[in-house]
Amino acid sequence: IRESLQVVRSRDPRIHRMPFLDAGHKLGGKKEGGGGSDYHALGAMEVICSSMAKTLQTALHPPDWLQGNYMAVRYEDLVVEPIKTLRQVYGFVNLAVSPEMEKFTLNMTSGPGYSSKPFVVSARNATQALSAWRTALSYQQIKQVDVYCHQPMALLGYERVGSPEEVKDLSRTLLRKPRL
Repeated sequence: IRESLQVVRSRDPRIHRMPFLDAGHKLGGKKEGGGGSDYHALGAMEVICSSMAKTLQTALHPPDWLQGNYMAVRYEDLVVEPIKTLRQVYGFVNLAVSPEMEKFTLNMTSGPGYSSKPFVVSARNATQALSAWRTALSYQQIKQVDVYCHQPMALLGYERVGSPEEVKDLSRTLLRKPRL
């Protein structure tokens, strides 16, 4: 609730910010009242990324009671190495992975389908979803995310992009080993 309230409070159209959606984006049409949703999206991104940065800093330098009691898992790791990542997560909580769960995980990450709705649970080729942001977002939008989220992204091993060409070169991975 606290973070949700912070997101709502962070919406202040008087603060001059570059709109998150550029004019050519399919969602860029202005509704009555101007681009308030753009400012709301940026405000939410600021709050979420700031909160995530604090959480990751705590994980990076944990107090005694937290040491060994958390595990960071990136979506990309689950997609690239689903069974290995699944076994690591289950092992962390001292559970055995069943063959059915392995089969389910493989189907969810490398199934034949593709969903245009990212949070719909269905079989999909997750490697397509993994890099969809690189073709769906403009370079301007990606740089804005980078501005607000560079700290948590760096800790999680996401590389910064330097040019529109670098973003669109899907043969180049933008992942490195996370610092956690």
